[in-house]
Amino acid sequence: MPASSDTNWDKKAQSVMPPGTLLTSYSGLFSEDEDYLTGIHAPLTLEQNRASPSPKQVQLGARLLLTLFENMSLYESLAENLLDTSPEGCVVGQQLVRMIFTALKDAHRLWATDATNTKEQYYENLLGWSQKIFDERSQPIRVSPSTTPEEYLRCVSNRWEGIGLVFSVVGQGAMLERDWKAVSQAGSTARPDQRSLAVLAATASDACLQFCDDSGVVHDPLGWLLYQHTHLLTLVYGDNDYRAWRKLAQLSTVVFTLGLNQSRPTTRIPFFLAELRKRLMAGAYSMDKQLATFLRRPPQINWRYCDVQLPLDLRYDEILADPHTRDAAINRLDANGWNSRGVIQTAQWMRVALLVGSIREQILELSLSRCVDDLPRKAKQVSENSRRTWDELPSFLRWGPGSANSDDSGNLLIPLYLDFLYNDFLLYRLLVRRSQNESEALINVSQNILGTVLELIGRGIASGTGTYNIGWSASSFGIPAAGVLAIALLCQSDGSSRPPPSNFQRPKTIQNLSIFASYLQYVVRPHEGNYDMCQHARRILCHILNQALSANPPPLPSSLPADAVAADWLNGESILLDDGTNLLEWMDKST
Repeated sequence: MPASSDTNWDKKAQSVMPPGTLLTSYSGLFSEDEDYLTGIHAPLTLEQNRASPSPKQVQLGARLLLTLFENMSLYESLAENLLDTSPEGCVVGQQLVRMIFTALKDAHRLWATDATNTKEQYYENLLGWSQKIFDERSQPIRVSPSTTPEEYLRCVSNRWEGIGLVFSVVGQGAMLERDWKAVSQAGSTARPDQRSLAVLAATASDACLQFCDDSGVVHDPLGWLLYQHTHLLTLVYGDNDYRAWRKLAQLSTVVFTLGLNQSRPTTRIPFFLAELRKRLMAGAYSMDKQLATFLRRPPQINWRYCDVQLPLDLRYDEILADPHTRDAAINRLDANGWNSRGVIQTAQWMRVALLVGSIREQILELSLSRCVDDLPRKAKQVSENSRRTWDELPSFLRWGPGSANSDDSGNLLIPLYLDFLYNDFLLYRLLVRRSQNESEALINVSQNILGTVLELIGRGIASGTGTYNIGWSASSFGIPAAGVLAIALLCQSDGSSRPPPSNFQRPKTIQNLSIFASYLQYVVRPHEGNYDMCQHARRILCHILNQALSANPPPLPSSLPADAVAADWLNGESILLDDGTNLLEWMDKST
């Protein structure tokens, strides 16, 4: 390998270590270059403590293999479509997933060739294959700097981690597929619906995770599986379901066990694996902050204990390329690791996710702490940090209202813009809740967010190809902003309540809320996990709009509290009127 292969990509890597990071691990007293620390080998497992698989486990493994290969053409189509329409949904990338599919099909041919054309013999062969996978599951995957992606992925595909990863990616593809009827015809005659297949995939990948737990091996493929499985659970059951948060706890354990939270020398592992580790860390950290923000819980991966590097802004095929091609791609990056051609690609989502996540964690710390001294000053500091981070992004990533981006690039960039807007939204909402200040700023950023979400949805409708970003942005950004504006509208409509801020635009708010409520009927589809939450929000928005537009609306039993505009009521938080009446329950009874 040329010397530049080890130097170029290290010098362009940006460390994002928080101040005050100390080396406190006992193992760190010896050498950070040891194989254990770089995660090349699995933690040692005593042979006598290794759990032997039960006959039922082997049978379940065979049934998983049978399910996989009976529906292989459908599963491959779903995986391909997922990685085309939602590239950020898979931490290992399209080419690696293809390699796993290819390796699985090659192995299947070997196990199926000596079957005597009977289902019984074929199933017996699958039982033997399942037993072999169990027998080898505690063996670590040994790598060296010269290990190729194909060699590594062939090892992964013959483990429950690889098989579970395939099921997880297939489940994500099923949930996000826009043309289910056309794609599902590639499968068996008994065509399942999207949700049923995704639930089956989640169950299958969960079984694979249990097999992995019994082995005691912690390595990169386990982290890939946990990331994809957790993402699948959010799609199937919604962001507020406990199952995703529980699996995220396992993912955070793997991240810390592998030492992904610390930058370490990477001379003993191949380049592609080093970069995939950065992307796994970025994906896990970002998912942790998204769920923690949504659920209003302390994050499970704390930035204080992280010293990580941003993934390089390379395509997956460049990561997997030969050293000459790879080094040429690295040399085209700027000093901060961004591509210098202005090309929009997956790695940028990973890089920005780390940067946004660190800001979001500061906001969570302010929001969840019982007592914060000088909150306005600290909130202002975090806001300035967020805006500075936005300003330091490459210009081709900074979308703004009126930007002349194409529909395709706009659909990718608008969610990044919304992420930074939402930082200010969370900070202003916190200040209103704690001190009843900044209500005008909260109204203003809410109007900006809702208008941007409507533009994103409009672009998707105009292009005729909806994307996962549209539904996710509507539920994650649009609903909280609409909740603020709806309460402000209610305040103005009810004479006995406190008036809204002076910058409140009633006609525009009514128009945007009406359009948004109509969009909520279909931008998140009935089989998706957040659908019920979106329909609940739509019903409440429609009730408030009817109240606002009615000539003689029923008066509220009492006045709204001063901080009502900052309540996250569309996500389940109660609003109690001054006399103790629950606003949402009163609305339900009055309809």
